[in-house]
Amino acid sequence: MTPTLIHILTQEFSKTLIQSRLSHIAQSSNETVELSFFHPDRPHRHLVVSLLPSNPIIFAGVEKAAALPKPPNFCRSLRKHLEYAQVMSVTSEPGSRIIHFGFKTSEGLFTLVFEGIPKYPNFILLDPHMEIISALRYKNDVDRPVMPQSLYAPPPQPAKPNLWTMDEKEFGRQWEAAGHPALSLWLKNDIAGTDPELNAYLESFGKDAPLEWSKTKRDIEENHFKHFTLLPGPPPTLKIFPSHSDKNEHAKVFNTASEALENWFKLEIRNHHRQTERVLIEQNINKAIKHEKRILEKLKKDRSEALRSDQYQHWGELVMAQLHKIKFHMSQVDLEDVVRGGPNAITIPLDPSVTPLQNAQRFFKKAQKGSRGLEMVDKREKEVQQRLEELKSAQRSLPSLLTREEIKKAFQQLFPVKKELVEKPKKAKEEKVPTPNIIRNKLSKEFELCVGTSAAANEYVTFQLAQPEDLWFHVRDLPGAHVVLRRLQRDNVVTDDLILLAAKEAALHSKAKPGAKVTVSYTFKKFVKKIPGAPMGMVSMTKEKSLVIII
Repeated sequence: MTPTLIHILTQEFSKTLIQSRLSHIAQSSNETVELSFFHPDRPHRHLVVSLLPSNPIIFAGVEKAAALPKPPNFCRSLRKHLEYAQVMSVTSEPGSRIIHFGFKTSEGLFTLVFEGIPKYPNFILLDPHMEIISALRYKNDVDRPVMPQSLYAPPPQPAKPNLWTMDEKEFGRQWEAAGHPALSLWLKNDIAGTDPELNAYLESFGKDAPLEWSKTKRDIEENHFKHFTLLPGPPPTLKIFPSHSDKNEHAKVFNTASEALENWFKLEIRNHHRQTERVLIEQNINKAIKHEKRILEKLKKDRSEALRSDQYQHWGELVMAQLHKIKFHMSQVDLEDVVRGGPNAITIPLDPSVTPLQNAQRFFKKAQKGSRGLEMVDKREKEVQQRLEELKSAQRSLPSLLTREEIKKAFQQLFPVKKELVEKPKKAKEEKVPTPNIIRNKLSKEFELCVGTSAAANEYVTFQLAQPEDLWFHVRDLPGAHVVLRRLQRDNVVTDDLILLAAKEAALHSKAKPGAKVTVSYTFKKFVKKIPGAPMGMVSMTKEKSLVIII
């Protein structure tokens, strides 16, 4: 967004949006906000703000985009504070790239600030005290961070004279004081509020540039500027000032900046998608080329191995013919060529970890594999070379793909979608019986106390958790919990204090009344047996000992 375009848009918004009510707020993407306005005497308008990379844009369009299914945080903040608010003002400082929208609400005057600065574009919501409520972007990596609940400060501006505050005489005086340098370069370096297109346009008038600037500024302020040319590209380009070099049979001329920007935005989104898809196919082609080259390298190794099949056959025959000369664990051996009658001895490498006979068998296996593999290597190399040529040809033709349809077609031809294999039905897994709830108390690194809380839990504690040498406790002649004193290490010694602690735990988890004396029996778990046909949790025990416990 250029300062000239911002100035023109501010005047358009003042005519089309002031006194309108904000009827709908949505985000069509994380970087694009859409505000819909209603006024009984005007057509519906949709203010679109999109912080495109290095090219932020704002315009009042007529088409409504599809919203995200879940509104982001900034969208929710706008709905909370601005829903059904009325637009009271649209202002911008001449020569800046910032537009302020004033909204009247029951809580006071809120402000939306559009900052169309390519370095850090933003869309910020301010409360009546000019404190930041929310922003489309939060920046902590620039000189001017944008954070909620902090007072809004505009972006830093260069300390230069502003072109938009100059009349014809001041313009001429400043240029003369600088020594009449090249106008475009002087405006770019020494004057604020300019842009490359405006600078080139004024430079084309030579010494009459100050007069032309005065006329251009007057036309913009009086809303006589109604010629906006859109060049479809790619990339699409919007021209504000007439130029002979921009004649194009596909160029379209619009009467308002918003209408031109709406059409530019559509083309830019298509161009962005096209570039994304082009980058994707280029990355896939480069990746595929590297993959095919790696396959070629492996095939070269396979070829060299296959070409040695005759040598492996010879070595195997020599080893078999002279097994009696080869000792175990030799890494190589020199053998007379008794097979082919060669004059010199042949050095044969051996694997010392296997027997001489196994070495011979390995040589024969490699020879057999090599003779078969050479034909397969030739066939595979031709396939890989053909695939490489196809990929490189596609890589060279990428610049000629102009539409998304052409790019998609090329992608599908190069990387066809593989048919999904029908998965075999998996065997149904057996349902696992859930572990009953038990009480586990780790007494130390050596011992753990486990208490059953039900018949199923008693069964689990006794016959699945306890080991044969663990001590088992139960109150005699009364229903109660099975208690196991588990050894966490095999050689741990059980003390009398631990036995007394476990016995008290068994007494507490029984049907005995408080204050009663009970007898707790205990024995090793290996002496506890199930009673055939008895209900769950009923057991018998032998070699037990007992303690009297007062609850």
